[in-house]
Amino acid sequence: MNNITHFSSYSGVFFRKTQAYMKLAFKRLGLSFLEAIVLINVCDNPGIIQEGIANNLALDDAAVARSLKQMETGGLVRREVDESNMRTKQVYATAEGESCKKEIDFAMDHWNSIIFKNATPKEQENIVAALRRLQYKALEIDLDEALMVLGAKLQDAPREPRNAPTDNH
Repeated sequence: MNNITHFSSYSGVFFRKTQAYMKLAFKRLGLSFLEAIVLINVCDNPGIIQEGIANNLALDDAAVARSLKQMETGGLVRREVDESNMRTKQVYATAEGESCKKEIDFAMDHWNSIIFKNATPKEQENIVAALRRLQYKALEIDLDEALMVLGAKLQDAPREPRNAPTDNH
C-alpha cells in the first residue's frame, strides 16, 4: 500500500481535530459547528436557497433547515420569498450574522496559522488548491454509483481467507 491508500484516514484526523477546535471556538458565539459553516455559506452567497446550501456543503436538507431556523430565531439570518419562485426562500445574513462571520473568520485564521506554522506561502497555496480540487471532485461523486462499482470490483477480486477467531481463554 502506498501513502494515498490511507489518505482518508489522514484527512479524517485533520477534519476531526479542526472540528473539535472550531466547536470550542464557536461555542462562545452560541453557534454549533454546523451553524457556523452554514452561516459562512450564507454570507458568501447572499440570496442562496436552502437546497443550494445543502449542495455546497454536502449536507442533507433537514440539517440545513434546522440550522437556518435556529439562526433565524437568533437573528443571524433572514429568509425572503424568492420573487421568481414563490415556493422558495432566499437566505441572507443580517448585520449581526455578518458580524458573527467576522469572528468565525478570525477563529479560523488563528487555526490556519497554527496548522500552517512551518509551511511556506507556496506550500500553503498548493495545499489549499489541492484540497479545493478534492472538494469539487467529492461533490461530483454519485455515491450510489461509486458503491455499485465497488461491489462489482469486490466480486471480481480474489479473496484471502479470513482467519477464524481464536478462543484465548
